[in-house]
Amino acid sequence: MTKLELSKEEFQINGVSIEFPIEITVLKQALGDYRYIKKQYNHIYTWDHLGIMAFSKEGNQAESLAIELEVREYDYCAKSIFTGEFTFEGQELFQYYENNKNQLVKLFKGDRSGAFILNGISVWLDKEDGKITSISISAYEKEEKPKKISAPLDPEFKIFEPLWQEWIAEVNKIVSTDNDYYNLTEGTSFEDIENHSVLEDEIKIPPALVNFYKVQNVDYDAVTSTFQFSINNWSYELIPFEDIAEEWNSIQDLQFDEDDLPEQEIDFEKIKTNNYANPKWIPFATGRNGDYLLYDTDPAEKGKFGQIIELQNESWDRNIVADSLEDLILNEINNLKTGKTEHFDFIIGKDN
Repeated sequence: MTKLELSKEEFQINGVSIEFPIEITVLKQALGDYRYIKKQYNHIYTWDHLGIMAFSKEGNQAESLAIELEVREYDYCAKSIFTGEFTFEGQELFQYYENNKNQLVKLFKGDRSGAFILNGISVWLDKEDGKITSISISAYEKEEKPKKISAPLDPEFKIFEPLWQEWIAEVNKIVSTDNDYYNLTEGTSFEDIENHSVLEDEIKIPPALVNFYKVQNVDYDAVTSTFQFSINNWSYELIPFEDIAEEWNSIQDLQFDEDDLPEQEIDFEKIKTNNYANPKWIPFATGRNGDYLLYDTDPAEKGKFGQIIELQNESWDRNIVADSLEDLILNEINNLKTGKTEHFDFIIGKDN
């Protein structure tokens, strides 16, 4: 039976010491003969009966190993799954995983699985539908990032601190902080604000939104994320501060030529627009379907600066859903307190 052992001292495969990058001759000594395939960007060595693959850029040394727990149809994939033993710091890997999920490290933006790091080696657990389907092993070099210090709140926006605290407290009653989709991060720094707050010319993210993100920010996730608002039976996920400009640009790309504009049924006394969207509407939450929640910095005569507009892509509805960002957050907190938590059903179902 194939045995992999990773400890603080060394990494062994079948008693053979392994160091990355791994000489292919060393892997042959540890695992026996392999099947070889050359792809455009990789040399791939496959041990079909063991459920193990090695990937090499140049062909003589492998930068990573893959342990397959499901049979895949690609020509380079192993024809059998891994049935051997993998011990991590003296424990069976999957038992270690169950007891130490809080030790998982996200390796990249949107990483929903995470990796265990030991002795300079990363053991990344690839999950699909909550099930671990493969394991990737490679050298780990921690990217040293300067510690980010959240910018202090401007005095007139101190209200956002207790609002965030209450919102987080209610969310934490429903979603555990080690959930794959729990995406809270520290607040924005001066550098974040300097680099990402100007959208175009004189259009900037308004001070209220900037200060809201100074308290807390969120990470992007390709599937879904925990910090969201439920509006009209639809979920709007908070956009990471650094992604607001990109989302704003996506909205501007949908502006129409004047002759092609459809008729709009909008409360023009409160909402000012003569196209798909007013460029001074700033997106901060997305429905992932072309719909957005927008902070209005250019209201009509009877509207309010800072009112929250729900922009619906297909219907062209433009509705005010809150008089302010503070009211929107309070409404979401009230939803959670009164049990309106259906928008977390998918996330809770993924909490493994």
